[in-house]
Amino acid sequence: MRKPITTDKAPQAIGPYSQAIAAGQLLFLSGQTPLDPATGKLVDGGIAEQTHRV
Repeated sequence: MRKPITTDKAPQAIGPYSQAIAAGQLLFLSGQTPLDPATGKLVDGGIAEQTHRV
């Protein structure tokens, strides 16, 4: 069974898709970008910090 996942701690989906879908023990992400939801700007700190944000 698939369950849509949404959070206000990540940018909202721009298109007609969920931020994530949980299916069993798997989590599928779509269109996630390393943006700070408070500012809408790219997270500073390089690839490590950006990956952590996503």
